[in-house]
Parts: sequence; structure tokens; C-alpha cells
Amino acid sequence: MSQNLKGKVVLLGGASGGIGLAAAKMLLDRGAQVALHYRSSAEDLQQLAAQYDEQQVLLVKGDLTKRQDVANVVAETVKRFGKLDAFMSTVGTALRILPFLETAEETVDMTIAIELRSVIDSVRAVLPELIRNGGGRIVIIGSDSGKVGTSGESVSAACRGGAIAFSKSIAREYARHNVLANVVCPGPTDTGLWEDLVTNDEFGSKIGNAMIKAIPLRRLAKAEEVAAAAVFLVSDEASYITGQAISVSGGLTMC
Repeated sequence: MSQNLKGKVVLLGGASGGIGLAAAKMLLDRGAQVALHYRSSAEDLQQLAAQYDEQQVLLVKGDLTKRQDVANVVAETVKRFGKLDAFMSTVGTALRILPFLETAEETVDMTIAIELRSVIDSVRAVLPELIRNGGGRIVIIGSDSGKVGTSGESVSAACRGGAIAFSKSIAREYARHNVLANVVCPGPTDTGLWEDLVTNDEFGSKIGNAMIKAIPLRRLAKAEEVAAAAVFLVSDEASYITGQAISVSGGLTMC
């Protein structure tokens, strides 16, 4: 099988979301041992895990905006599987698309905590394990908004841009330890999160429809298409790719 991941241990943050579930299935199908992180809901992950050998999959609960939870999630993964080869984060928020001045301060704080601080804290926790292992991969699922900005998502775009700059810096600092760090930047993706964002208010619908019309391929991405890029970056075939922010957006962003 192409991109055989047998023998690899992957911690997948935010595994219960649309892209997270798609990535989880791909990783497991390719033979990886996977720790599936979730914050509150585990039903879909339990159904997925039941399809694989119990030695291949671990469900681990935690709030990645809390540093002790991050440490516990990493420790549980290493305790169960004995090492860590890769960390993938698909964590994001499910918030309304709103003009900046209409965005509540509490929403600003929460978005920063989830979309930027959790990435920084997670990478700080996994890096020692990757270095101890002789190297590894860090793959962050971000957004094309981090490259070009997006109306109605200014704070989220700031966080995604920060995650790109952070990952590039980690790639430079830890290349000597054979740690590769990359970001996958999707555009609009056909998940429950996107549907919620664009169907429940007029402003979100206006922005969302405008974005879709601007995509050269004239359709939303499938969760599996985004996940495939992330899983590729975990594989041995991607051994010379680091410090990149790779758009998976149907041509919406060409840079």
C-alpha cells in the first residue's frame, strides 16, 4: 500500500471533527497506531475504533487549551505505544462568521486559545518525544485564511497565520533533530462545521457563497481530500518537505 505507516505512532488532535475523522481512518488504514484525541464527544471515534485491532488505536480525552491536559494526552499516548512518531492537529473553532467589531471579546480569547495557543502548547509537549525518537513529523491543519485573510474571520485568520509562522520557525529550529513541521491550509471544506457557518446567518451565507464562487474548481473540498495531504506529510514519501504551508483549496489561493 502506498504511504504504508505500519510501525508509526501518531497522536491526532481533534480527531472527532470532519477532517479529523477522515485523517484518523486514513492513518489506521495505512497501519499506523493512532491516539485519537477528543474533547467531549467520543461516539464517532468509538465507532471508528471498533473497526480496528484494539492494539492499534487509543481514545484519549482532554482539553488542549489546558496545558495539563495536553501533557496528559501526550503521556497517555507514549505510555500506550512506547514512542511518538508524529503529531497532527485538526483542532479548530465552530463560531459565527462576523465582522471584527461585532466579534465579542470572549470569542476573541477563545479563538486564540483554541487555534493558536493549543497548537503552541501541543508542539511544546510533543517535541521532546519526537527528538527522543530520533525525529518525527508535525502537521497542523490550518486554513488558507492564514495566508490571505478572510472577511468575517479576522481573529481566526490571525491565529492561522500565527500557526504558519510558528510551524516554519519550528521547522528551522529542529531540522537538526530530523523533526519536520508543515501546515495544511484548506479552503472551504464540506463538513458539518462549514454547513453550520454558512446556513445559520445572512452574513455567513454571503461570505461563504462568495468564497465558493471564487474557487476555480467550483466546489467545496471533501474532508478526505484535506486529510490525504496531511497523511502524506506523515509518510516517508514526504521526508524532504518541511516548513511549508500547503494549500488544499481548489485553487482559491495560489501561493
